Amino acid sequence: MNVLSVIALNTFKETIRNKVLYNILLIAGVVLLLSMTFGELSVFSRSQVMADFGMATMSLTGLLLAVFIGVGMIGMEISTKTVYGVITKPIGRAPFIIGKFAGLFVTLMVNLIIIAAIFMVSIHLLGGELNWGVISAITLIMMEMAVIVAAAIFFSSFTTPTLAAIFTLAFYAAGHLNTAITMGTRQAQNAIWQTVLQIIYYILPNLDHFNIRTQVVYGQPVAEGFFALALLYGTLYTAILLVLSVWVFSSKDL
Repeated sequence: MNVLSVIALNTFKETIRNKVLYNILLIAGVVLLLSMTFGELSVFSRSQVMADFGMATMSLTGLLLAVFIGVGMIGMEISTKTVYGVITKPIGRAPFIIGKFAGLFVTLMVNLIIIAAIFMVSIHLLGGELNWGVISAITLIMMEMAVIVAAAIFFSSFTTPTLAAIFTLAFYAAGHLNTAITMGTRQAQNAIWQTVLQIIYYILPNLDHFNIRTQVVYGQPVAEGFFALALLYGTLYTAILLVLSVWVFSSKDL
C-alpha cells in the first residue's frame, strides 16, 4: 500500500470515529422521514416533495460534514503535532494533502450513498419513479461536495479551523450566488467595479452547475451534454484547489 493510500485510509478511520458525523446523519434521516409527510401539505405529489427534500438534504449534509469535519482536519494535525511525525518521514506534503482529501471525500461519499439509498427507497414506497435524471442529480451533488471538500482543505492549509469554516461556508454561499454576480456585472456603471465583479465571477465556482434538482423533480429538460460538462468543470476546479492547497502547505513553515 503506497503512502497516499495509507494517509487516505487513516483519515477515513479518524473521520468515521467522529461523533459529529453520526449526529449529522441522524438529523438527515429525521429530515427525510419528515419530508414524507410534507407532501400532504403540498400541491405536488408526495414523491416529488420527497425527491426535492431528499436531494436538498444530501447537499446540506455534505456541506455540514465538509465544514465540521474537514476544516479541522489539518488544523488538528498541526495543533496536536501529529503532522510533524508524518512530514519528517519520507512523505511529501502533496501526498499528505491529497490523502487527506481522498479520505474525507470517501467518508462523505459513503454517507451520501447511505442517505441516497434511504431516499430512493422512500421514493419507491411513495410510488415515485427512479430514473437516470435522479441518478444524475445525485452524482452532481457528489461532484459539488468534492469541490467543497477541496475548498475546506485549501482554507485549512493556511488559517485556523474557525476561519476555515467561515470561509468554506462563504465559498458555498458565493458559489450559489454567482448568477447574481453576473447580473451585477451587467448593471454596474463603474468600469472598475465591473472589472472587480468579473474577476470575482471567474475566480469563484458556479455551484449552480451542479444543481439540476428542479429540472429532475418537475420533469424539466436538461441541456444535452450538460451533465458531462458539469462533471468536467467540477473535476478541474477540485484539482485547482488541491494544487493550491499543496502549494500553500508546502510553503508553510512547520
